[in-house]
This record gives sequence, structure tokens and C-alpha cells, in this order.
Amino acid sequence: MSLADQVVVVTGAASGIGQAISRLFARKGARIGLLDQEQAGIDAIAAEFKRAGISSVALSVDVRQREKVREAVGDVARMLGPIDILVPCAGICRASTVEDLKVAQLEEILRTNFLGMVYLIDAALPSMLERGRGQIIGISSLAGVRGIPYEPAYSASKAAVTAYLESLRPELRRRGIAITTIFPGYVQTPLLDEINGLMGADMSRGKAMTAESAATQIIRAIERRRSCSYFPRPLGLGVNLSQILPPRLYDFVMERMFSRFPISRVSSSLLDQIKP
Repeated sequence: MSLADQVVVVTGAASGIGQAISRLFARKGARIGLLDQEQAGIDAIAAEFKRAGISSVALSVDVRQREKVREAVGDVARMLGPIDILVPCAGICRASTVEDLKVAQLEEILRTNFLGMVYLIDAALPSMLERGRGQIIGISSLAGVRGIPYEPAYSASKAAVTAYLESLRPELRRRGIAITTIFPGYVQTPLLDEINGLMGADMSRGKAMTAESAATQIIRAIERRRSCSYFPRPLGLGVNLSQILPPRLYDFVMERMFSRFPISRVSSSLLDQIKP
């Protein structure tokens, strides 16, 4: 599948995977709608694309606001043409302990990671259905396959992304629209830096892949219209195999694995003082 002249919308485009994949789409000759709350960040990328002769539009939008997302998608379509590919990359992560489940934070994570994706799909899908073509990319996580200790809200949001897209996929496939769910492991982004600070140690043990490497994997999955893509492969294989572990054994493995993190030894009140 050629990406040349495809109209792509990327949320979270100012940094991390969103920024890296926007640049890869540009190299492939796509026209790109850059959506993010950080106007200065996406303006800089749009200026970079303009110098390279790439068509793009940069719009500041909070993906938690449904009507704002709808307006932004409409603006992209008017300026660049009907939308062919959606890549909702906007996401946040927080840590919590059982002493304080931080429900307010959980609500914000679900609004951003899950509902932000749903709002984007809802805004662009009618046009895709009318034309009988399109592709929706969902950024889940290996944490969405089985829950990760101290990240219940993030794990739940990514599990919701996975189940939602899996439910849509058969029906949309019959209508000419492909869904590709991405399951990345640790990727060196501002989000990983933040969660490492909250956990008190580097979760990837210094082995996180770069955002550019992750974006390359995602572009490959898009071009091949895969249903799912797990990477890096060894970690993806291990997480998938974990699904056959009985709950007691999985719990034991997680307890042992996460006992090295300072968060396992501090109270929730101290957690608030660590970051952010």
C-alpha cells in the first residue's frame, strides 16, 4: 500500500511517537493533519514540512473534548482532502498504589487514551464509510494485554483500546476499512521518562527503543494493512505467552519483577511528592 498523497491525521503529533510517525508519513509523501495541545510544537513541525514541500496543517486540540476533535477533523478534511488514515497517538500515563487509586487521574487517562481515540474515529468514520476505504490505527500497549502493577489506569485504558478496535474490526473490514492495533513495548518518549520518574527506576532497564524505530514498525504495519503488530518481538512474544499463565503465577511473577521499583516501598502520599 502506497502512502503517497494519503491524508493522515495524527494526534499527539508534537512529541514522541506522534512526532516521529508524522515525519515518516511526510517522507512517504502523505498530507498530514498535525493535532496536539502544544501549538508551538506542531507549528514547528508544519514549518519543517513546508520547507520540504509537504502539505500539512497544524491544529491545537484537546482530544478529551469531542466537539473540538470533530471541528479539527473537519478543518483537516477541508484543507487537505478526505481523511484516509487515523493515527491517535495522544496518551498519558500515571502511577498509583492501592492506598490511593487516584480516580480523578484515572478519568483523565481514560478520556485521553481511550475516548480521545474514539472521538477521532467518530469524527472521521462517516466519510470513510461513504467512500468505502480508510485505515484506523490504534496505539495500544503491551500493558493492554495483561495489567501492569502500579499502572492500573494506563493498563485499563490500553485494554479498552484493544477491545474496542477488535470489536469494530470485522464489521469495518467488510466495508473496506482496515484496523491496525499496535502493541509497542518500552519506547523512549517523554511519557516513558515521566513514568520512570514515578516508578523510581528505568522500567526498560536502558533498553527502550527509539520513537523513530517504533514509528518505522508502525508504518510497516500500516503499509501491509496488518490487523496487529507487536514490538519489540521478544518482549511481545513474552507478553503474549503470559496470557496462558494462571492468575496466581502471573501475580507472583509481577510481584517479583516490580519489587525492584521504589514505588513498591513508598506510600501514596510520598508518591505525590516524587513526580509530577
